[in-house]
Amino acid sequence: MGCIAVKVAIAKWENSISPLFDVSRELLVAEVERGQVITRRLVRFVEGDWFSRIEQVVNQGVETLICGGISDFYYRHLLARGIRVIPWVTGEVEEVLQAFGQNELSGKKFAMPGSGRWRRRCRRGW
Repeated sequence: MGCIAVKVAIAKWENSISPLFDVSRELLVAEVERGQVITRRLVRFVEGDWFSRIEQVVNQGVETLICGGISDFYYRHLLARGIRVIPWVTGEVEEVLQAFGQNELSGKKFAMPGSGRWRRRCRRGW
């Protein structure tokens, strides 16, 4: 019985998680299967309005978006398009990707300072 790969996007800035999805310039899009990254590519956002940014994420076939901060506008619209959003994450992109693959992303190691994410579920449900 095969395992289905999950396509995840990480909003990045240099080698770290971008502190705010709304202004991030690129995404690392990866497929993760059984804890292993099987494909990866870098996608640069094309300038446009707010809705074009959402479409760019959707067009990548992403199922999950990992990011730092994110406005309610983007959060709600991405959820409405069927994309799971894991906000308030910080750290090096490769460490976060590995932790996601191993289902070890929760906890204070990857929680943005001040987000309170590791103490309780935030109002957005993650």
